[in-house]
Order: sequence, then structure tokens, then C-alpha cells
Amino acid sequence: MRKLRVASRASALSLIQVEEAMAPLMGSVQVEVLRIVSRGDADLSTPLYAMEDRGVFEKEVDMAVLRGDADAAVHSAKDVPNDIPRGLVLAAVPRRRSPFDAFVASGGLPLRRLPPGSRVGTSSLRRISMLRRVRPDVEAVPLRGNLDTRLGGLGGRADALIVAEAGLERLGYAGPWHRLEPEDFVPAAGQGALMVLVREDDREALGALSAIDDPRSRAELLAEKSFVDIIGAGCRAPVGVLARMQGSQLSMTAGVVSPDGSRMITASASSPPGGRPAEALAEAFEAAGGLEAMDYWRRSSH
Repeated sequence: MRKLRVASRASALSLIQVEEAMAPLMGSVQVEVLRIVSRGDADLSTPLYAMEDRGVFEKEVDMAVLRGDADAAVHSAKDVPNDIPRGLVLAAVPRRRSPFDAFVASGGLPLRRLPPGSRVGTSSLRRISMLRRVRPDVEAVPLRGNLDTRLGGLGGRADALIVAEAGLERLGYAGPWHRLEPEDFVPAAGQGALMVLVREDDREALGALSAIDDPRSRAELLAEKSFVDIIGAGCRAPVGVLARMQGSQLSMTAGVVSPDGSRMITASASSPPGGRPAEALAEAFEAAGGLEAMDYWRRSSH
């Protein structure tokens, strides 16, 4: 039985993601997990959008693969910059979980019933801008740390959290939560998806991991990443984008809050397989004023 050494962040959620991604290989592959503390996990005081370096959650994990200490790396796709390190390739995108944001509050309240002045924990500029549009009377407070740590702190520094619904599902969170509809909170590119990276010359690992690749999830992820790359957003810009396979069509929607905070600027596009929906979406997004709004939120965060 082949042994596959998999590098991952050391958080509980990250280790669950490795287990989920590798589950179809159990019985044919012996998986050994290499736990790594990334810079993003070590620095819990700086909001994500204020960190100057890219890949703060992935760099050390990817280096373990490039050095040969591990054969593969498993990442949350929304945290991975578009420019994968030279020498690595995307071996698999396992079946995607929910791409949506979720709202978790003490007492199980939904966002619209949260008392004015409540503190909502999030370090995502995208979520902060969208929260201000829907509930300008609550306070967004920067809250970092692993998801299980943030959930355990409810009622302390924050009365509520905005998090990825996929993370709650993977952790088996027992408390109530409310999905935030994409009309108000357009998800981050790649949210709910995983990426498995390997060295480009490791044919054995590439062959083994092809069994966990989900073509539908890969198509959605690559379309979202392509859109982000075309508009120059990066993984921390306040822009949301969601691609969904619907029959033979790939439909995409992007959104960003207007500079005055009054509305969501959205654009949509669709295409059959082999088309270029990300390019069409980028053109529609720019025509709707999305790029100007994105730049406004970027400037206002400094």
C-alpha cells in the first residue's frame, strides 16, 4: 500500500478537510498528515485584509511539498492565491461543500433580528462591507483564530460571527446558524472548495489523487478564480463571485457593495462548457461599476 504524506495547517478544521479529501483513497493509500503552523495561524492580531504578504495560510504548507517533506498539500480554496507556487500543480478539487456564508449568534438569532449595536466578528473586508449594507447599525469587529476558537468565544468579544457554512458543516457544529443569502452576501471565490496541490513531476501522486477530483467542483472553482484574476481582485478584495453548474451551463454571479453602502452592485454571465463565462462576467462587472466600488473599499480599509 502506497503511503501519501499530506501537509496541512494544524487547525481542527484543516485536519478534518484532509480527512474528507482523502476519504475515497482509504484502503488503497496510507495517509500520513504533516501538521504545519502557518504565519496566518500564528499572527492572530492583524486583520486578514491588512496583511501585506499573500498566501499567509499556505506558504509554509506548500514549501513542505516543494522540499519533499510531503507529497501533497490540502488547502481551503478561498485562501489560496491564484498564482500557485512554481513547481506545484492542482492535482484535485474534491467535491465542494456549501459555498455560502453563515451567521452564528448567541441565542440563535438571525442577522436581521440582531439588536442594534451588537458586535459581529469577521476579519474579511468582503463580509464587513456587505454587513454594513444590510445592518449599518451593528459593529464589525476583527476576530481572528481557528473556527472552533472563534465559535467558542461567542458572547465574549463578539455577539455573533459571519463564517463559511462549509466550515460549520465540516466541524459538525451543533448550534443553530442561518445561511446568508447570496443576494446580500455574495460568497468568496472558492469558498467551500478544497484544493490538493502536488509537485508537477510527481506522476505517482497525480495519478493517485485523480480519483478524488470532482469535475463539476473543479469547473466552478477555476471559473471563480479566473474571474478574480481577470479583475485583479486577489483573494482578500471585497468582491464575491459564485459559479454554479446547472445542467450543461456554468452560471456566474459577482457582487460588491457600492461606495455609499446603499446597494449591491451585481453582474451575471453564463456559458456552456468550453465557453468563457469569467471573461463575460468581468466585462459586465466593470460596466456595472464593480471595479470602482472594489477600489473604493480597498482604499477605505487602509
